[in-house]
Amino acid sequence: MEGLPFEYDVAALITAILEGYISTDNLPRGLYLKIAEHLNKGVDEGLGDIVRSNYAPDKLLQAEMRNNIYMFSGAKTYQQVRDMSMILAGGADIATFKQVREAATKVFKTYNVTYLQTEYDTAIGMAQNARKWNDFERDKANFDLLEYDAVMDSNTSDICRPLDGIRLPVDHPFWNTHSPLNHFNCRCFLRKVIDKMPTNEKKVQAVSEKVTPKMQDIFKMNPGKDKIVFSEKHPYFDVAPKDRERQKDNFGLPKPPKP
Repeated sequence: MEGLPFEYDVAALITAILEGYISTDNLPRGLYLKIAEHLNKGVDEGLGDIVRSNYAPDKLLQAEMRNNIYMFSGAKTYQQVRDMSMILAGGADIATFKQVREAATKVFKTYNVTYLQTEYDTAIGMAQNARKWNDFERDKANFDLLEYDAVMDSNTSDICRPLDGIRLPVDHPFWNTHSPLNHFNCRCFLRKVIDKMPTNEKKVQAVSEKVTPKMQDIFKMNPGKDKIVFSEKHPYFDVAPKDRERQKDNFGLPKPPKP
């Protein structure tokens, strides 16, 4: 399939769903593993050299982010199998069966080409910012503040533009929810500054009240402190009530390998 970042037999998956071998009760392990492996490449790219670090906080960060990717990939696999199954349930009408299969294939492509590319870019960006956060924590005695640095051009979002230039200590709670990335395709980052004054708290509050309602809940976190790429508030994690217990065990799918 054009644009797919890994080899996968979509036709075989559709047949397996139709025949009942694959369902939300029995997810395709091969697809799950390919998604997880692909997204973890993004995590490792974002983490850079620390993937080979023996520094305990770096090793913990890598392990936790990779674990988050596996749980996310399980939920992503669940959601696309559910969506494809709903479409294929109409396949009994022989006159429209070709169209039904085409619709199911389109769902697969949306999840594993369109969405997956954005998710891969997000994995890189979140890991980059998490790596920087580890450095901030390690070195916070040697600088005064962190400053929000937005790329200011015609593409700067209404979320990031007001945040540009906000300066606060590493331990300020503002960074718990407003650390980059703050939206998909966010290009912002935090940097260390010295010999500057922190932003007035009233301005911080005003900026927060302006931008927070515009942010998706999945971005209201700190990837370095939370050690995750994708928040539990991501829609993929919203599964049917009957499947919530299975979700805790990642739907019975293989656990992440040790780093």
